[in-house]
Amino acid sequence: MNTLKIERFRFDELKNAEFTLVVPHIVNIVEKYPIALQQLPKRIAALKAFLPELDKIEAQERKWRDAQQLDEYERLRDAYVNTLIRTERTYARVAIPGYEEASKKLTALFDKHGRDIADDRNTAETQRLYNLVEDIERTDGMLNILNVFALTPVYTAMKDANIYFDKLWQLRNTELSEVEHIDTKAIRAACVKAINALYEGIEYWAAESENAEWKPLIDEISKLSAYYKQQIKARITRRKNKENTDSEPTIKPNAD
Repeated sequence: MNTLKIERFRFDELKNAEFTLVVPHIVNIVEKYPIALQQLPKRIAALKAFLPELDKIEAQERKWRDAQQLDEYERLRDAYVNTLIRTERTYARVAIPGYEEASKKLTALFDKHGRDIADDRNTAETQRLYNLVEDIERTDGMLNILNVFALTPVYTAMKDANIYFDKLWQLRNTELSEVEHIDTKAIRAACVKAINALYEGIEYWAAESENAEWKPLIDEISKLSAYYKQQIKARITRRKNKENTDSEPTIKPNAD
């Protein structure tokens, strides 16, 4: 008697965001088949019991992604304000005809606000940049001076990055206090055990019933596994080729 087997793939190669997508998909597949609901209700229920925990993992992942975005806007605003400061220093050191007066006013601006803004603590830097922007926009002619040095796009980008950083910072501080810290590794390990137990149950009943009734279910799960196996293999190859796979798109269950 030929025994049908479910194709497997390595769940440990999935990112957390991917794991939280594929497990509910597996549950949805299995629950489409009445024979599985009839013969394996406890094993299906055991896997479904992890779904609320996966929601917590997804929420925690979202906060970490917000933190990464926060770091990116911190880096951007630092780069922009330092560009303004480098330009000011360059023109202050080298007298270029036609730029002297504008250079003096730009130097006076950073004499007032300091040239170590990007080195300050997050909240302090945010306020110092707000103060710098307010001074620039309230001082007659200062925006025109920035334009003289072709700094208007840099200034606008710095202003926008600081505003967005501040919004993310406030949102993150509020949400972090509300997010429950969970042991993602332990939850995933236990969940994979429940998946394997379900798969073994399906394979057992497929063997007991001489395969036919269970074949469509096994084929559908195996198709999902083959898709993930292919995507994971491609990712491992990219990683071996020194490509950065950290920020690549999330692998999602194939819609086909």
